[in-house]
Amino acid sequence: MKITIIGASGFVGKATVKEALKNNHQVYAVSRNGSFDANDNLTVINHDITDWEGLASKISDTDLIISTFNPGWTNPNLYTDFINGAHAINELAKKLSKRVIIVGGAGSLFDRSTNRQLFVDADEAFQNMVRGAYDLYTELTTDHSFDWTFVSPAVELTADEPNYNYNVGGDYVLYNANGESKISIYDLADLLIKIAPGEHLIHKRLTLANK
Repeated sequence: MKITIIGASGFVGKATVKEALKNNHQVYAVSRNGSFDANDNLTVINHDITDWEGLASKISDTDLIISTFNPGWTNPNLYTDFINGAHAINELAKKLSKRVIIVGGAGSLFDRSTNRQLFVDADEAFQNMVRGAYDLYTELTTDHSFDWTFVSPAVELTADEPNYNYNVGGDYVLYNANGESKISIYDLADLLIKIAPGEHLIHKRLTLANK
Protein backbone atom coordinates (compact mmCIF):
# COMPACT_ATOMS: atom_id res chain seq x y z
CA MET A 1 0.00 0.00 0.00
CA LYS A 2 1.13 3.56 -0.67
CA ILE A 3 0.75 5.70 2.44
CA THR A 4 1.18 9.47 2.66
CA ILE A 5 2.26 10.61 6.12
CA ILE A 6 1.82 14.34 6.73
CA GLY A 7 3.85 15.85 9.55
CA ALA A 8 6.33 13.06 8.91
CA SER A 9 9.27 14.67 10.71
CA GLY A 10 7.38 15.25 13.97
CA PHE A 11 7.26 13.23 17.18
CA VAL A 12 4.48 10.91 16.03
CA GLY A 13 5.23 11.26 12.33
CA LYS A 14 8.73 9.80 12.50
CA ALA A 15 7.49 6.76 14.39
CA THR A 16 4.69 6.29 11.86
CA VAL A 17 7.10 6.46 8.92
CA LYS A 18 9.29 3.87 10.61
CA GLU A 19 6.36 1.54 11.29
CA ALA A 20 4.99 1.84 7.75
CA LEU A 21 8.37 1.01 6.22
CA LYS A 22 8.84 -1.89 8.62
CA ASN A 23 5.57 -3.31 7.30
CA ASN A 24 6.78 -2.97 3.68
CA HIS A 25 4.50 -0.13 2.66
CA GLN A 26 5.58 2.55 0.22
CA VAL A 27 5.69 5.90 2.00
CA TYR A 28 5.40 9.52 0.95
CA ALA A 29 6.88 11.42 3.91
CA VAL A 30 5.54 14.99 3.78
CA SER A 31 7.01 17.76 5.95
CA ARG A 32 8.21 21.30 5.43
CA ASN A 33 11.92 20.54 5.82
CA GLY A 34 12.38 17.09 7.35
CA SER A 35 15.17 14.70 6.37
CA PHE A 36 15.08 10.92 6.60
CA ASP A 37 17.38 7.94 6.17
CA ALA A 38 17.32 6.61 2.63
CA ASN A 39 14.98 3.72 1.94
CA ASP A 40 13.87 2.24 -1.38
CA ASN A 41 10.23 2.48 -0.25
CA LEU A 42 10.48 6.08 0.95
CA THR A 43 9.86 9.27 -1.02
CA VAL A 44 10.51 12.49 0.89
CA ILE A 45 8.37 15.48 -0.08
CA ASN A 46 9.27 18.84 1.47
CA HIS A 47 6.07 20.84 1.15
CA ASP A 48 3.94 23.26 3.16
CA ILE A 49 0.59 21.56 3.69
CA THR A 50 -1.33 24.83 3.41
CA ASP A 51 -0.54 24.59 -0.33
CA TRP A 52 -2.53 21.39 -0.53
CA GLU A 53 -3.34 21.85 -4.22
CA GLY A 54 0.38 21.81 -5.03
CA LEU A 55 0.80 18.61 -3.03
CA ALA A 56 -2.13 16.79 -4.64
CA SER A 57 -0.33 16.05 -7.90
CA LYS A 58 2.70 14.64 -6.03
CA ILE A 59 0.70 12.04 -4.12
CA SER A 60 -2.17 11.37 -6.51
CA ASP A 61 -1.49 7.61 -6.49
CA THR A 62 -1.52 7.28 -2.70
CA ASP A 63 -3.90 4.77 -1.15
CA LEU A 64 -4.14 6.34 2.29
CA ILE A 65 -3.30 9.63 4.02
CA ILE A 66 -2.25 9.72 7.67
CA SER A 67 -2.09 13.15 9.26
CA THR A 68 0.19 13.54 12.27
CA PHE A 69 0.33 17.28 11.59
CA ASN A 70 1.14 19.53 14.55
CA PRO A 71 2.58 23.04 14.14
CA GLY A 72 4.42 22.75 17.47
CA TRP A 73 3.30 23.07 21.10
CA THR A 74 5.36 26.25 21.61
CA ASN A 75 3.99 27.92 18.47
CA PRO A 76 2.30 31.19 19.56
CA ASN A 77 -0.19 30.71 16.69
CA LEU A 78 -0.79 27.04 17.54
CA TYR A 79 -4.59 27.11 17.27
CA THR A 80 -4.82 29.04 13.99
CA ASP A 81 -1.97 27.14 12.35
CA PHE A 82 -3.39 23.78 13.45
CA ILE A 83 -6.90 24.52 12.18
CA ASN A 84 -5.64 25.92 8.87
CA GLY A 85 -3.36 22.94 8.33
CA ALA A 86 -6.05 20.43 9.30
CA HIS A 87 -8.58 22.01 6.96
CA ALA A 88 -6.00 21.91 4.14
CA ILE A 89 -5.39 18.21 4.75
CA ASN A 90 -9.12 17.52 4.68
CA GLU A 91 -9.46 19.41 1.40
CA LEU A 92 -6.57 17.36 0.02
CA ALA A 93 -8.31 14.13 0.99
CA LYS A 94 -11.55 15.31 -0.61
CA LYS A 95 -9.80 16.37 -3.82
CA LEU A 96 -8.07 13.01 -4.19
CA SER A 97 -11.04 11.00 -2.86
CA LYS A 98 -8.69 9.28 -0.42
CA ARG A 99 -9.21 7.99 3.10
CA VAL A 100 -7.53 10.10 5.79
CA ILE A 101 -6.62 9.08 9.34
CA ILE A 102 -6.22 12.12 11.60
CA VAL A 103 -4.27 12.05 14.84
CA GLY A 104 -5.71 14.48 17.37
CA GLY A 105 -5.35 14.90 21.11
CA ALA A 106 -7.07 13.22 24.03
CA GLY A 107 -8.97 16.38 24.93
CA SER A 108 -12.19 15.32 23.18
CA LEU A 109 -12.28 11.93 24.91
CA PHE A 110 -14.78 11.37 27.70
CA ASP A 111 -13.83 10.57 31.29
CA ARG A 112 -16.00 7.76 32.65
CA SER A 113 -15.93 9.25 36.15
CA THR A 114 -17.63 12.46 34.98
CA ASN A 115 -19.06 11.48 31.58
CA ARG A 116 -17.62 14.79 30.37
CA GLN A 117 -14.90 15.46 27.83
CA LEU A 118 -11.44 16.06 29.29
CA PHE A 119 -11.27 19.40 27.50
CA VAL A 120 -14.28 20.78 29.36
CA ASP A 121 -12.79 20.26 32.82
CA ALA A 122 -9.15 20.97 31.97
CA ASP A 123 -7.19 24.01 33.09
CA GLU A 124 -6.71 26.93 30.72
CA ALA A 125 -3.17 25.96 29.73
CA PHE A 126 -4.28 22.48 28.62
CA GLN A 127 -7.32 23.87 26.83
CA ASN A 128 -5.15 26.31 24.89
CA MET A 129 -2.89 23.46 23.77
CA VAL A 130 -5.58 21.06 22.59
CA ARG A 131 -8.39 23.38 21.52
CA GLY A 132 -7.57 22.92 17.82
CA ALA A 133 -7.92 19.13 17.88
CA TYR A 134 -11.05 19.41 20.05
CA ASP A 135 -12.71 21.81 17.60
CA LEU A 136 -11.58 19.78 14.60
CA TYR A 137 -13.15 16.60 15.93
CA THR A 138 -16.35 18.47 16.76
CA GLU A 139 -16.52 19.63 13.12
CA LEU A 140 -15.86 16.16 11.76
CA THR A 141 -18.70 14.53 13.67
CA THR A 142 -21.18 16.21 11.31
CA ASP A 143 -19.10 15.96 8.12
CA HIS A 144 -19.47 12.72 6.17
CA SER A 145 -18.44 14.25 2.85
CA PHE A 146 -15.14 12.34 2.90
CA ASP A 147 -13.76 9.20 4.53
CA TRP A 148 -12.03 10.05 7.81
CA THR A 149 -11.04 8.28 10.99
CA PHE A 150 -9.97 10.27 14.05
CA VAL A 151 -7.42 8.81 16.47
CA SER A 152 -7.13 10.28 19.97
CA PRO A 153 -4.16 8.69 21.75
CA ALA A 154 -3.86 8.21 25.50
CA VAL A 155 -3.40 11.33 27.63
CA GLU A 156 0.37 10.78 27.90
CA LEU A 157 2.45 10.06 24.79
CA THR A 158 5.91 8.62 25.45
CA ALA A 159 8.96 7.60 23.42
CA ASP A 160 9.14 4.25 25.26
CA GLU A 161 9.85 1.08 23.33
CA PRO A 162 6.68 -0.48 21.88
CA ASN A 163 5.12 -3.54 23.46
CA TYR A 164 2.46 -4.05 20.75
CA ASN A 165 0.02 -4.99 23.50
CA TYR A 166 -2.47 -2.22 24.12
CA ASN A 167 -6.17 -1.70 24.65
CA VAL A 168 -8.24 -0.07 21.89
CA GLY A 169 -11.40 1.90 22.54
CA GLY A 170 -13.64 4.61 21.17
CA ASP A 171 -14.91 7.70 22.98
CA TYR A 172 -13.63 7.18 26.52
CA VAL A 173 -10.17 7.60 28.04
CA LEU A 174 -8.47 4.26 28.62
CA TYR A 175 -6.32 3.57 31.69
CA ASN A 176 -3.89 0.79 32.51
CA ALA A 177 -3.86 -1.31 35.68
CA ASN A 178 -1.96 1.46 37.47
CA GLY A 179 -4.56 4.09 36.62
CA GLU A 180 -2.34 5.69 33.97
CA SER A 181 -3.45 6.75 30.51
CA LYS A 182 -0.30 6.46 28.45
CA ILE A 183 0.96 5.01 25.18
CA SER A 184 4.21 4.86 23.26
CA ILE A 185 4.38 6.70 19.94
CA TYR A 186 5.51 3.40 18.42
CA ASP A 187 2.40 1.58 19.61
CA LEU A 188 0.34 4.51 18.32
CA ALA A 189 2.09 4.11 14.97
CA ASP A 190 1.29 0.39 15.02
CA LEU A 191 -2.41 1.18 15.41
CA LEU A 192 -2.28 3.83 12.66
CA ILE A 193 -0.79 1.35 10.20
CA LYS A 194 -2.51 -1.90 11.15
CA ILE A 195 -5.87 -1.12 12.76
CA ALA A 196 -7.11 2.38 11.92
CA PRO A 197 -7.34 1.77 8.12
CA GLY A 198 -10.15 -0.77 8.67
CA GLU A 199 -13.16 0.11 6.55
CA HIS A 200 -15.49 -0.35 9.54
CA LEU A 201 -13.78 2.61 11.23
CA ILE A 202 -14.74 5.25 8.65
CA HIS A 203 -16.37 8.22 10.43
CA LYS A 204 -15.34 6.76 13.79
CA ARG A 205 -12.97 7.79 16.56
CA LEU A 206 -10.38 5.46 18.10
CA THR A 207 -8.26 5.65 21.18
CA LEU A 208 -5.62 3.39 22.71
CA ALA A 209 -3.60 3.00 25.88
CA ASN A 210 -1.18 0.57 27.51
CA LYS A 211 -2.70 -2.43 29.23
